[in-house]
Amino acid sequence: MNDSENRDELTELLSDYNPSFKTGFSNRVIEKIESEKLKVKEDSDLYTTFRWFVISGVAAIILLLFTVYLADGYINADAVFGLYNYSPDEPLLSYMDI
Repeated sequence: MNDSENRDELTELLSDYNPSFKTGFSNRVIEKIESEKLKVKEDSDLYTTFRWFVISGVAAIILLLFTVYLADGYINADAVFGLYNYSPDEPLLSYMDI
């Protein structure tokens, strides 16, 4: 037998082969996908996580403003950034002190 005859014989044998999955395979796969989808939705909801980060950030900002108000008695940009009695010439004067 030469290679051509072997190839023809193998082709003939494989042409009769019809692979298939077990009965109910597609239903099991779909059920598994649905159960995983529900599990992921229950475990981590990105919107809920983001909402908690935003709420904690807003609470921190409110606490910071309240602390500034208690320390200075008023709230403005200078008080929030800690610029008490700051003049624009101060950096220039600090360089002259060298």
